[in-house]
Amino acid sequence: MSYTSRESSIAAGQPVRLYLFERGALRWGYCSADRDLTLQAREYKATAISDDGLRQTGETSADLLRITLPGTQEVPQLFRGAPPSAEVWLTIREWHWGEADIAANVPVVWIGTVSAVNWPAADRAEISCETLSASMDRVGLRLTYMRSCPHALYDRHCRVDRNRHKLAATINAITGNTIGYSSPAMLPEGRAAGGYLEWAIGSGELERRSILGHSGSTLTLLGGASGLSNGQGITIYPGCRQTVEDCQTTFSNLDNYGGFNAMPGVSPFDGNPAF
Repeated sequence: MSYTSRESSIAAGQPVRLYLFERGALRWGYCSADRDLTLQAREYKATAISDDGLRQTGETSADLLRITLPGTQEVPQLFRGAPPSAEVWLTIREWHWGEADIAANVPVVWIGTVSAVNWPAADRAEISCETLSASMDRVGLRLTYMRSCPHALYDRHCRVDRNRHKLAATINAITGNTIGYSSPAMLPEGRAAGGYLEWAIGSGELERRSILGHSGSTLTLLGGASGLSNGQGITIYPGCRQTVEDCQTTFSNLDNYGGFNAMPGVSPFDGNPAF
């Protein structure tokens, strides 16, 4: 029987779902079968995985997909501490057990991204996923009229070359959400605050963590130090104070400064008459 006939039949179907999670070059495959399956040279590991059903109502909140699987699997462990700095995609395929050619009868039935992971029990994780169309419902960012620069450091509007300012370092201490580092060239006091650090996690992928504070050779991280260890190599990208002075003296980038330093101190919209 064909996939279509078994899918529409009353009792002939034996559906198996294959879940492929992807973060860049990193991939994790799971299936709801009682044994491992291989599709397009990708192995899908048999595990206790299920979802609450695929919906296409047109409403973002109603179309939210919840997947339940053991909390010890690789994907939920990515979210144990700080969430990954890169988006995790999910592709769901469906196959009926007994089909002769698994490669030709496994259509894609759902595509989206992981939005959150919860642990309703100590041994179980619930992954919430949004459809691809959900991103179209998000409010777009607006450029704000302000004295300080609204651009994100190193982005396409700022245009500062991050490689000119990076610092290679090694972690020599970890305490809570702070780490100590050593490097042949130390950053000036407070310079790393507002920046981020970066480290390799395999397959050419990089993880990033924002830096909240910098004192001497100690960095305070947003989201904690999960995924980091003593002796590990990291790259530190210093932050910016979003001021004209910092843009000019530290980065020599005044031509791309996005703020309005001469902005008047009195708002024309505060209800007071203008003089």
